[in-house]
Amino acid sequence: MQPNALDHFIESAREGWDGLTTSNVTRLRRLLQDLAKTSAEEPWLAQIHADRPDMVELYTDPEHGFRLLAHTEPRGLYRAPHDHGFGWVLYALQHGALEMSTYQSITDKRGGTRLVSRGCDTLNPGDCRVFLPGDIHDTKCVSDYIVQFRLTSSDFKLEKKEGRMIQYVDQGSMA
Repeated sequence: MQPNALDHFIESAREGWDGLTTSNVTRLRRLLQDLAKTSAEEPWLAQIHADRPDMVELYTDPEHGFRLLAHTEPRGLYRAPHDHGFGWVLYALQHGALEMSTYQSITDKRGGTRLVSRGCDTLNPGDCRVFLPGDIHDTKCVSDYIVQFRLTSSDFKLEKKEGRMIQYVDQGSMA
């Protein structure tokens, strides 16, 4: 029996895992883009489209600690600018359209800090974005709903709990 797209992704991600390296990020990005092209008729993905859960854990690797999550979001849901502390993440859109802006934290001559936007891109199905430690971004669902795969280097709850993950109140100040 041929493995489904999810099983193939998990096996391929595990077998070549070497942490935060250019080769691993490039390889994982390609694998995640392929996963995002999966037919919504595969039973595991059909269930996500039918139920539209906020988040479902598809896989957590017991050896390397990376996690593959699926998220669904309704039109208009906005997630304010944030980073992922020491963690890194790849986002791949499977269904819908998602706006993502990226930012840099800038300190002026007087010591004031603010976010400056690098611009906004709209992700469409099959698109994948990589955010390395310290990268800042926001997201906004601009279609009826999205299905997004999120591959994280670790469980980000720890990054948040230990104060490394920064969430910004708005584009001008830090939370």
